Amino acid sequence: MSFPTLNLKLSQRHFDEMVKVDAFLPHLSDLGMEEIRRQLLAVVSVYDPTARSNLSGPGAYDMKVGLALYRILAEAGMDIRTAADDGWWRFLSLRVLPDLVKSRWDSAPPVRYWKGRSRIWLRAMWWTVHLTWQGSEENTRKVLENVTTDTVVQLVERPGKGGFRVDLTRLIFKMRQLRKPSQDQFRAIMKLNTAQIVLKEPLFCEGGLLGYVDALFTDVGCMPIDQDSNHD
Repeated sequence: MSFPTLNLKLSQRHFDEMVKVDAFLPHLSDLGMEEIRRQLLAVVSVYDPTARSNLSGPGAYDMKVGLALYRILAEAGMDIRTAADDGWWRFLSLRVLPDLVKSRWDSAPPVRYWKGRSRIWLRAMWWTVHLTWQGSEENTRKVLENVTTDTVVQLVERPGKGGFRVDLTRLIFKMRQLRKPSQDQFRAIMKLNTAQIVLKEPLFCEGGLLGYVDALFTDVGCMPIDQDSNHD
């Protein structure tokens, strides 16, 4: 199936029209888009604002949306080139699922629909899952447990000079599940990686990619679990 796009000018026009009448409704003319919408809404309901007061917060909902979106778009035949096209995410947000985005971001910030790039909500959710994928939806769901909106920001807004290193980010999140860093530590890990990746090739580091990732966690004070237990 085809994956339509929206340029910035049309995106702003559609968004402004929805804001003006305060009606964030889908405009579907393609059966494929209708099916994507139907399948996604069958898995995820509109966002319940009371979730903000729960321990999981909005992060759990975001990951539920991301995992469902990742599977449904894969089944629809979306490839990585389409995923890298911001015009597709603008179309999906403004023409197919504007009400779902509105339910998550009630104040309707334009960056969550079209104006930003890494902050377009549906784009960020898909890329979060792609960059942390562990071979299956079940395993990926495990590494995304307790993910917060800040964790997503640290991931999707730090592509690095050469773009995303998918093998690297997937290993970082696998290590995160094992080492359980605090949110401050994880933020420091991602910042450190952004700085070091410019100067280092992880594959050439001692221990290869695994050694590089292990060092990131150790350098911010996140010791291996067995070492932590020895200090008790």
